[in-house]
Amino acid sequence: MGALLLDLLQRAQRSRRVVSLQTNGGAYLGYVLNQNPDVVLLRTITRQGLLTGVRTIELNGVLQAHFDDRYVRLIEFKEHNPEVVYALPAAPEGLEQQYLTVPALLQRAQEMRQLIQLETHSNHDFYGFVSRLTEDELMLEVYTQYGEADGHTVMDVDSIRSVIWSDEDTRTVELLIRQQKPEDKS
Repeated sequence: MGALLLDLLQRAQRSRRVVSLQTNGGAYLGYVLNQNPDVVLLRTITRQGLLTGVRTIELNGVLQAHFDDRYVRLIEFKEHNPEVVYALPAAPEGLEQQYLTVPALLQRAQEMRQLIQLETHSNHDFYGFVSRLTEDELMLEVYTQYGEADGHTVMDVDSIRSVIWSDEDTRTVELLIRQQKPEDKS
């Protein structure tokens, strides 16, 4: 890589924005502290947006560089909103005293309009709000990990392996959705 990579690194450094560098040794996220045609000095962060250290990376080993793409912006979003993203997970009230089932949790999520993540036995994960629920099926108002509406999905309740009520990712998606839509005042 050459002049285009240096230009991208300079833009990232000037704007104080996160860059993602893919090398044979792995992927690195972070802020460019310094760079020259041989190496880049990166203040590294995790995919959760937490600072981890400072690392030099040889530029001749960089296979790809990403700046201001959706994934990098999501990491920056997490870093700038830690009080929400890493808040204590909320648990559904009252469920600790009843026999817990997936349908009971889905019913509660529908009642509370709680964004949940569903992990299925087919290893497909969905973020969304339960819009309709029957004894055997549910309709989910689906959102991407970037908080973008992604239609509706109907699935068999038995296909659900796990319901994630609140974690770093669901709270991030919720915050992204809230920032994209004004709250209904009705």
